[in-house]
Order: sequence, then C-alpha cells, then structure tokens
Amino acid sequence: MMNLATLRSTLSRWVGDRQRRAVKSKVSEAKKRLVSALLGYDAAALKSRLRAIGISESDTLLVHSNFKPDSGFQGTPLDLVNALADLVGQKGNLLMVSIPFRGAAYDYLAQGKTFHVRKTLSMMGLVTEMFRRKEGTQRSLHPTHPVLAYGKNAEWLVADHERGLYPCGPGSPFEKFYRLKGKILFYDVSFASITFFHYVEDLLKERLPFPVYSERLFTVTAVDVNGESRVIQTYAFNKDVPRLAEKLEAKMARQGKIRRGRVGNSRFCLVTSEDVVACFSEMVDTGDLPYELAMSGRRQVDE
Repeated sequence: MMNLATLRSTLSRWVGDRQRRAVKSKVSEAKKRLVSALLGYDAAALKSRLRAIGISESDTLLVHSNFKPDSGFQGTPLDLVNALADLVGQKGNLLMVSIPFRGAAYDYLAQGKTFHVRKTLSMMGLVTEMFRRKEGTQRSLHPTHPVLAYGKNAEWLVADHERGLYPCGPGSPFEKFYRLKGKILFYDVSFASITFFHYVEDLLKERLPFPVYSERLFTVTAVDVNGESRVIQTYAFNKDVPRLAEKLEAKMARQGKIRRGRVGNSRFCLVTSEDVVACFSEMVDTGDLPYELAMSGRRQVDE
C-alpha cells in the first residue's frame, strides 16, 4: 500500500503538473492572440507573397508544411489547403506527400500493415490530412510514399505508382513531377522534409558509394479506390545511411538557388526540382555528398 508520505508526494507532483500545464496553455493562447493581432494574415496575403517569390498559376507545386498555431494565418488547415490550390489554379497542380507512418519505411513495411488508399491517414501533418480529404484530391496507391495530387494532371501524376519497385523512382509521381519542372515549397517547415531527395538519389544511385535501398523486397497488401485488394512489391530506403538535407540546402543557398520569403509569423522558401537535381548531381560529382556516415547529431531527411 501507498504510505502517507508517498501519497502526499504524488499529489504534489500531480498538482504541480496541472499548474504547469495550465500556465503553459495560457502563455500559448496569449502568444497566439498577440501574433494574430500584430502579424495576422489571410489567404489573399499569403497568395500574394507566394507569387512574389516565383509561384505562378500554371505551376506544379509540391508543398511541405507545418500548421503552427502562432503562424498568424487567419484560417483553418483546410483554408490553407484551399489557398494553395487557388494559387496554382486550373492550369497547375498541387501535390503533397501523405506518408502513413513515422520513422523508417523499412520498419513500417516489416509490420505488414494493409494500406487503404481511401482510408489510411497521412502522418505528415494536419495540412496533408485535410488535403487528402479535399474533394477532387487523388492519391497514389503506394504503401510507403503515397502522393496526393489536385489539379490539371492529378490523375496522371498518381497513376501506376504501385507498379514500380522503387517508391520515388521511375514511374512514380516524383518522376512525373520532375518532368513537369515542378517547384517545391517549404511552408513553416525545414528543408529536411524534402521527400524529393529520394527521387534524386534513386536517379543517381549507380554513382553513390552505398546502396540506396535495403536488400529485402517487401510484398504487401493495399486496397485501391474501388475497394479491391492489390499485392504490391516495393523496396525500402536504406535506413542505415544518414541523409543530410542541410548540406544540399547550404549548397543551393550558396548558388542562389533558394528563394525565401515571409508573411506574418510564417517563413517559407521555394526551390525548383531542376535546381535540386543539378545541385545534388554536382555534389556527387565532386564527392561532397549530402550524406554522413557518422551521424554527428545532424538532421536527416524525413522519410
């Protein structure tokens, strides 16, 4: 049984934790109100600033995002999605990645979970989940790197993703995105979220001094838009090779290939897929690889 002293100590910690949470919540709300009052912006202001850094109506835009409560954006995650869709208009395409796990693709595939293209949630943030649910959004049938697409070429972009053995390789939405000379927007999120990194390393895999993929070929079940079960085979990325997007980002910044901007309390940057491929290729040619065999505590590319 718990003695009186232990009970008092437990109650004290519980009360202290509640008080700390209450104070933290009040501070967070106060900060949110202050940012909204001084740095608030709406969808129109966001679209204006994004156009100013080089996004046009006919663009194919891949977005990585983070919906921060203190960003200053005056709207919901769905409002943000709609603003981005309006930005590229009827002539362009909006893409997001809707990875259904956290951690390494190898570990996720090893669990043998069934991927439901209509039902499996995106674990890439609230904005991607709202985009997944948006009417008209298409999703590719791939268990680890399903891509969401909305716009002129959406159906073509997501088609046949399940046929390739490599999640970001030939025939994938990432290759098609590159063929359309797509641009990548990072909205309140770090460059480390660049999933397109995987397309480039697949493109250059024969020139890299280590295997990009694990040796195991996974066979998994996926349920398509018609509710039919499909058997899909795929490799997973080699999780033992640390991918350092910060080195690629630094190289691109030195070459003036990154356009940055801000609105309210939000910051964003824009790169072209062509510049990412060119810069990555140059790094491979010179031996200045965007990888690190010793982790050194630096951030890896998010799966």
